[in-house]
Amino acid sequence: MSEESRRVLIVDDSRAIQAIIRRILQEGRELGRLQIQTASDGAEALERMQDFKPDLVVSDWHMPGVSGIEMLQTLRQIGQGHVPVGFVTTETNAQCLNQARSNGAAFVVHKPFDETTLRRVVHDSLYGQSALREQTPSRKTAEVVEPEAVLPGALQSLGLAQQQLHALLCTRSFDLLKSGGLHDFEQYPLLVGLYGCTGRKTAYAVGLLDATAVAMVGGMALALSKQDIVKAIQTRQPSPRMVEEAGRYLRSMAAVLHKPGAGSEAQLGSARLAPQPFEKLLQVLQQPSARTDLSLTLPLLGKEAGTGHLCFLLV
Repeated sequence: MSEESRRVLIVDDSRAIQAIIRRILQEGRELGRLQIQTASDGAEALERMQDFKPDLVVSDWHMPGVSGIEMLQTLRQIGQGHVPVGFVTTETNAQCLNQARSNGAAFVVHKPFDETTLRRVVHDSLYGQSALREQTPSRKTAEVVEPEAVLPGALQSLGLAQQQLHALLCTRSFDLLKSGGLHDFEQYPLLVGLYGCTGRKTAYAVGLLDATAVAMVGGMALALSKQDIVKAIQTRQPSPRMVEEAGRYLRSMAAVLHKPGAGSEAQLGSARLAPQPFEKLLQVLQQPSARTDLSLTLPLLGKEAGTGHLCFLLV
């Protein structure tokens, strides 16, 4: 692999998604040295390309102003069709995907996506087909890629967990990261979610959010003021509406858990705020299991908000 840095332009109207894609690409050692710039829509991307001259554009499909497909079509019209453009999108309509192929898209990855899938298609676009691009502007047809399991533990990937939270909080800033160790969850209340799956009578997985995480997720989803969120954190008393919104995040995380088995899907059976420890949960936490612990911070709340703790484990 060449030591020369490759240039990647990320185009998405969500700054949170821009940041997620940037992190995933920068942490992929197999991608080598990268120079990364961002744009919020197709029009801004076309302007940036004049000076930045990207080796690859990773773009959303639906954006205000100039959409991703309109940007790709414009590149072809102005004689820049050799610049590879790949899509990371929620768009699944067959006609739209055929439109991407006919316009020479490098790849199409569906949201929510995972780190391994995205790095693989980016690597192939930057290196696997680089020699072909130097000889001819033609490229392979778009590849529609489904998410893969990448994170050891209970979750398929950190990226998927971040995207589910982004979908609930929209474009609000947050940092959701994998923890270096296991949280003790000794302080209550805790929001406890129990996941089941078809063909199994007992619980398949457990999701936990401490009171800080509940107030953060619920408060931001409800667009509450900083003062209201911080008060709920400091008193460890998230409101019922905060709990309800945090429960929505737990429900969405069923899709991110490692698959129970062929033909089975995990589903959130129940989510309730436990005011104090109960024996069954303590037993589950003490047993060895596939487990992923996460930490959540919201920079706009300041240091007084602290860090929220989340955990997902298979039982």
